[in-house]
Amino acid sequence: MITVSQEQLTTVEYLIKQSAQGNHILFDIDVVRKVFSNQTLPMSEAEAREIEKHIEKLITLEGYDRQKAYLSCLPETDLYRVVKIYFNIVENNLFETNRIRH
Repeated sequence: MITVSQEQLTTVEYLIKQSAQGNHILFDIDVVRKVFSNQTLPMSEAEAREIEKHIEKLITLEGYDRQKAYLSCLPETDLYRVVKIYFNIVENNLFETNRIRH
């Protein structure tokens, strides 16, 4: 479990809100397109834990420039998995906050 400050939480909430509106501040749009155009196998539990560490690290970094720099240093496979998990978080947030269901 990770402990985050109020400022970090506010930043994460802002990023999620922006992504829900289509503004993906941390991710290059071409990377997002590649991630979702490729059909990949599901992650193992161990792989998911490794990616979780990257997301936790990302949250603790101050400033979007530092976060983007961290992402740019990840191996492509890890970056793609971070993007998938991030968008899963955004999707879950939308589901939880949207009261209108079809």
